[in-house]
Amino acid sequence: MGFPSVCYCVILPQPLILVLQLLDFLRHAVLLCLSSLGLAAPPAADDHPAYAPPPDLWAVAEAAAPSSSLSLASGPAPAPAAIKARLPAVRYADLKSRRCAAGAAAASTCCAVCLGALEARHRVRELGNCAHAFHKACIDKWVDKGQATCPLCRALLLPTDADAGCGLAARDRSVRI
Repeated sequence: MGFPSVCYCVILPQPLILVLQLLDFLRHAVLLCLSSLGLAAPPAADDHPAYAPPPDLWAVAEAAAPSSSLSLASGPAPAPAAIKARLPAVRYADLKSRRCAAGAAAASTCCAVCLGALEARHRVRELGNCAHAFHKACIDKWVDKGQATCPLCRALLLPTDADAGCGLAARDRSVRI
């Protein structure tokens, strides 16, 4: 006799599948809200990826590229406050005049994080390795999220100890934004 060539699986219409997915999403949202308010026990992390605790971004960055140029220098990763302390905030007009005096190429007048214009009155931070400049608030948010690299070129935000020992400073190299 053989097997019939008919599929015995249940076929659900696409709108019904979308409604079921929406109900599942709402259930997860309500459970997360209740658990954050302390009204319900937090669900197990293996129930849904949204319930897993957020990863330590510094540990993930070091584990992803332990020997590449993106990994931080030897020792523990610097805290966001330490990174901000080593990247001074200056007025964009002062930075621009210093770059013109150094004979640097024409610089972009746009912050690559917020895509807003860099105006003379704005406070900016110039990164230590690549000399890109961003609004102070924009790069501070970037660092607070656990990022240790430039948003544009992915160079480390701060020069490594090896770079400092060789006398390589961002102001001595050709300057880019």
